[in-house]
Amino acid sequence: MITPMENTLAQEEQAVKFFREIKNDLGANSTQKIVKLVRAVLSQLRKSLSHEQATLFIKKMPSLFQLLFVTNWRYEEKANTIEHLDELVESIYHHDKQSSGALFSSEVDALNSVIVVLRKLDKFFGIVGLNVLHYPLTQELKQAAMEDAA
Repeated sequence: MITPMENTLAQEEQAVKFFREIKNDLGANSTQKIVKLVRAVLSQLRKSLSHEQATLFIKKMPSLFQLLFVTNWRYEEKANTIEHLDELVESIYHHDKQSSGALFSSEVDALNSVIVVLRKLDKFFGIVGLNVLHYPLTQELKQAAMEDAA
């Protein structure tokens, strides 16, 4: 039987590995920047989900990621339908430019960063299999993964 303490330690190890992989894939030198990037992606995904979909999504995440997912969530906010990867990237990129402008050097950088984060979210938490993301977005993520493998 796994104790709550063992479960917490396993989640912490999983989070460290998750952030380390993203940091390595992007060649980033700041873990804080990677955490902000993941929070930005999770926030925009949250805004595109219904409350029911968000509930399914959040249940799959360890507590640290749940916190990043719900940060600044206004329960009354209307769902912002994001069906395609370019819509997701554009919304994240423009929000970053309006706030601090510190995450991305260009839209191409934003696209690459968002794809890396989404692929890691799927690798660690199986977000594509939850069937909460719009079909075209899941297909684009699968296509991006296949192109990277080729």
